[in-house]
Amino acid sequence: MKFKKVNPKFFAWLWAALCTLAIFLIVPLARAIQSFVQARWGPSLFGYTVLIVAGVTFLTLICFLYFRLKIRSPSNYIWLTIITGIYIYFTLKLWKVPVEAIHFLEYGLLGFFLFRAFRFTIKDKSIYLSAFLFGSVVGIFDEIIQWMVPLRYWDIRDVGLNSLSIALFQIALWKGIAPEIISQKINPKSVRILSILLGMNLVLLGLCISNTPKRVSSYTKLFPALSFLEKEESMSGFKQKHRDPEVGNFYSRLSLEELVKEDRENSDKNAQILKDTKDKDYGEFLRSFPGSIFPFLHELRVHLFRRDKKFDEALNAARAEEKRRSFFIAYKENLILEKYYGQTVQKSSYKWSEEKINQFEVFIDKDKTYTSPVSASLFSLSHEKIIWISILIILVLLTLLNYFFSRSRKLS
Repeated sequence: MKFKKVNPKFFAWLWAALCTLAIFLIVPLARAIQSFVQARWGPSLFGYTVLIVAGVTFLTLICFLYFRLKIRSPSNYIWLTIITGIYIYFTLKLWKVPVEAIHFLEYGLLGFFLFRAFRFTIKDKSIYLSAFLFGSVVGIFDEIIQWMVPLRYWDIRDVGLNSLSIALFQIALWKGIAPEIISQKINPKSVRILSILLGMNLVLLGLCISNTPKRVSSYTKLFPALSFLEKEESMSGFKQKHRDPEVGNFYSRLSLEELVKEDRENSDKNAQILKDTKDKDYGEFLRSFPGSIFPFLHELRVHLFRRDKKFDEALNAARAEEKRRSFFIAYKENLILEKYYGQTVQKSSYKWSEEKINQFEVFIDKDKTYTSPVSASLFSLSHEKIIWISILIILVLLTLLNYFFSRSRKLS
């Protein structure tokens, strides 16, 4: 009895699918795995694992190029060394939270399987970009699933890490390995695949950016089965500009009503966090309490930092104008804190006494308008429309590109 030979293309995509499935299945188990490993071997094991795998992979590829493919060109080895160095650099940069470096292993492996799968369909150099874009789609879905899991959060930085790992591996294949089978000119089918994958990335990112708490509340009312999502932290948010007659202007992810409500209802909890982290590094605090997840606490800490920094600069200023300017900023930032974060600041150790304020009030013009830069770099609500208009324009351009590229190939 003869068995029909299974198409190798099927197995290539099967491995890519299994790798993707494994990445998704790890999400709800990640915290348990992390706790288990950290309790027995410490958190650094994740970082060391990535470094060891990167080193072993590098040496394996070098041996493969030199002894198997007999490649003697220095450029291949230089590119592989550079890519490995970048992997090591970012792993060390993440050493305070080394578990984050596991993204490099997951998506590096996925990048390998995607290249193997796409090589049956794409024979030109667009294969590297197609594998990258497909992997980026997986990375976005990975974060969406993570957002839906209790005690896990959406993090655009992790989306970037996923994409970076895919990109680095594809560059290593393109410049380091340079497979001979990838040599044909780009054809209309390749352009079509690229366009579809790029469009998927843009639309998915757009949907994630637009997935604000208010929108979550809206669609969970239409679909009650999704009501559990309302308990999850915000996936996205936009800044709102607030005008106050005493302060001037300041920005926040929250409305004035939401600021006052959070200050009133959770002042004890937030004040205790400020007390417990008083000696913690400022940057580490912001990483621990990102604005997309903890908008009130994050922005409160930035206002406090700016207030105290400007006060210290004023005390050490050599010029009178510089002293007045720094005292003015410190005064206005403190006013924002008193009016909109007042109960929390009062219960923490950051409350300024009236005597301290009176010391420098004489140096400033309190009626002068001030605009706080805190959260000013975020998108405003109006930017959401611009984002979607831009996505729509790009999709239209991709459609036109495919049409004219395909037509020009037929005519040639």
